[in-house]
Amino acid sequence: MMTHPLPRHLVAQYHEALPLRIRRHLNARGITDPAIDLHLLGWNGERMTLPIFDREGHLAFFKLAKDPGDTHPGPKMLATPGARAELYGWERVNAKPCRIVVSEGEFDRLVLESNGFAAVTSTGGANVFRPQWAEVLREVPKVFLCFDRDEAGRKGSHRVARMIPHARIVELPEGVGEGGDVTDFFVRLGRSREDFEKLLGAARSLLPEKKLPPPNSLPTPVAGANSKIARIKSKITLEDLVGRYMPLRRVGRTFVGRCLFHDDHAPSFVVYPDDQHFHCFGCGAHGDALDFLMRIEKLTFPEAVETLRRAA
Repeated sequence: MMTHPLPRHLVAQYHEALPLRIRRHLNARGITDPAIDLHLLGWNGERMTLPIFDREGHLAFFKLAKDPGDTHPGPKMLATPGARAELYGWERVNAKPCRIVVSEGEFDRLVLESNGFAAVTSTGGANVFRPQWAEVLREVPKVFLCFDRDEAGRKGSHRVARMIPHARIVELPEGVGEGGDVTDFFVRLGRSREDFEKLLGAARSLLPEKKLPPPNSLPTPVAGANSKIARIKSKITLEDLVGRYMPLRRVGRTFVGRCLFHDDHAPSFVVYPDDQHFHCFGCGAHGDALDFLMRIEKLTFPEAVETLRRAA
């Protein structure tokens, strides 16, 4: 039986209908307003809607999450008719990022995105991951697998790791509890983006690692160099610096604009004033003021420091 494609206008219609109480619920789950708007989360009158797009950018189906105020028994997540297992986050893969995180569920993926990490997930759960997805992800230089801290999550991550040999498995701390996930890490434990970066740094591969020759010795940083750079950074905000290159608009506690590092049809570039870093949800570019200058002006690190000093 042939299924008819869903009309694309439903995405905008549902997004515009998102009630404030549902938006606040998503915020409490660690999903920021920029992520809600960028990924067009919505409301169909009964359930939260997560539009799922295929690799070509066509609307494939909606995942439907249960109303948090609905106390009746029933599945927490459904899908519209004709749904099949799909990779949620093709736009991240198509942007050819330098790294990507594979999570276990749609909301975990959105929490990672909210914290500045390019992420994808299977809409089919921990045990469904298509070989064709793995083939594409093998082209991403750094792939991290962050599944739930339980037996299903362990088996699922190991299965994907065997499909993507260079992928590294992220171990969530014991504090998230048995069955704990990314949302528990960021929301219940109150951990930061920097804390998750440390988990990525400690991630391990299933395969034995080849020993690399020792790197060339680098000169010892001049005493006080870091504090000098910190002082320079403190004299100009990142949003002011970026605003000299591209228009930004305030969205909640962030600033959003069209990324200059790729062909950005929808505002994907977000500046986080609280910790002075940026992240593009389209191409994966991220960093601080110096990273921005090195990328936009094609500068070396010392040249970026001097350019930032002059800008300040």
